[in-house]
Amino acid sequence: MQSTRKTIRQAPGTRIRQFVVPVALAIAALGGQSTLGAQSYTLDFGAGLNAPSICTADPTGTGPLVLCSTDGNPGIRVSQSYGDVAGIVNLQYAELGNDFGRSLAWWNNGYGNRTNVLYSPSGSARINLVPIAGKQITLNSFLLAAFGANGRSTTLNIFEIGNATALFTFAGLINGVSSTTFAPALGSSSTGFSIEWVQAGSGLVAIDDLTFTVSNLNVPPSVIPEPATWALMGTGLAMLGVVARRRRV
Repeated sequence: MQSTRKTIRQAPGTRIRQFVVPVALAIAALGGQSTLGAQSYTLDFGAGLNAPSICTADPTGTGPLVLCSTDGNPGIRVSQSYGDVAGIVNLQYAELGNDFGRSLAWWNNGYGNRTNVLYSPSGSARINLVPIAGKQITLNSFLLAAFGANGRSTTLNIFEIGNATALFTFAGLINGVSSTTFAPALGSSSTGFSIEWVQAGSGLVAIDDLTFTVSNLNVPPSVIPEPATWALMGTGLAMLGVVARRRRV
């Protein structure tokens, strides 16, 4: 998020400096809350039905980018670099239930009303969202969709990385006609989140439109002042007005 910076021309004397310092202190008293440095991201896996160049010819998801494929080639998997933002966040993809360290596979359509999705051929999948040091991440939402018209029985768990206790669990049917949206409201984490889903059958549930926000550590990604905060700010500004009036006198 970009901030707008204003240039203030200083009048004779030190009035501006004397005014700016108390204002800075008043803002600090509100808890240091700011939206500076917060960025929101939506992770999808292509547009239309054309295969995007976000995959690799190595099943682990490393190496040069190539066109994704729906031909069942076990070596074409999404790149481990896809979705990464230097100095901000690292994405990690894993097909669970195998011993080969494979990344997730891509598919163009057939999963509910979604196009261009990621799934696990083994039926077990994981995506890790890892903030870079000094950052924290908030998982906002994502979609799961089932292949074909029938719903698919699925177990979904979301963990904070480094914690074996699930913060969010779902066990039920994932829609095969449209899709199922999850917005778990887990707060922010400096270690990141792990999304894992398992379904009966192989590769029958896929993920799409994963949204998250990354901000500086200990800074809320979005801040809406509460009434008490507005009251404190109003009191501080009123005091500043009294001080300024006395100085003019």
